[in-house]
Amino acid sequence: MSRIARNQMETTFFHNMTQGINKEYIFEENRCKKKYMELLQKEANELNINLIAFTIMDNHAHILLHTEDINNMSLFMKKINEKFAMYYNYINERVGIVFRNRYKSQPILSETQLVNCIKYIFNNPVRAKIVLSPEKYLYSNFKDFQTSYISNTMLDNVYKNINCSIDFPKVKNEKIIAKAEFIDTYEDTEIFVKELIRKYKKENDLMIGKNTKEMKKLVRYIKKNTNISHKFLADILQISKATITGYMKD
Repeated sequence: MSRIARNQMETTFFHNMTQGINKEYIFEENRCKKKYMELLQKEANELNINLIAFTIMDNHAHILLHTEDINNMSLFMKKINEKFAMYYNYINERVGIVFRNRYKSQPILSETQLVNCIKYIFNNPVRAKIVLSPEKYLYSNFKDFQTSYISNTMLDNVYKNINCSIDFPKVKNEKIIAKAEFIDTYEDTEIFVKELIRKYKKENDLMIGKNTKEMKKLVRYIKKNTNISHKFLADILQISKATITGYMKD
């Protein structure tokens, strides 16, 4: 199926995701997250972009925005990623590509989908077991959102699911759109699980390898803290689905 050009879509709301090359942790240092947040705010002001919700994780960022000029969105993403890449290469004394391909973008086609997307973005660090609630995470605009930093005339407390005055194109399958997965939901889950594994190994000072006893503990820990399938976990750990099942039965 051919892709519809963004400038032909009857919407002015977009959910964008950008990620480090080879899924590297380009935002892992707090100063990198802060720098990217500064660039988001600065370039949004200059290009008349309304930042609705954003969260900067260790190796990717989610950005929900509103713009009347679709060309401004492309320029916005290009400028912030180019400037961050220059900064990242400088502080790490490296050269080369920093971001993985071009940013990904998803149109938001209904008010319900907008609300769900906001919750999805702000809950990224909660799903990753980094914090217990969105307001505890320092590298998003959740607190600004709560304190009406975002234009009330545009959103009217949309996070609380109160009716708001936003004009969306008429769509036939509102329920289907509202339930649709957001950008790289599968990939986000993989990132979260790998982060759990990394933290578990670090906290327990483990070199798991092929140690069956320790692998069993790890599998049970992940299953306790996520609702991912046996197959999904088997792919990440590179062991068989039957092995995962066996670990959970004993």
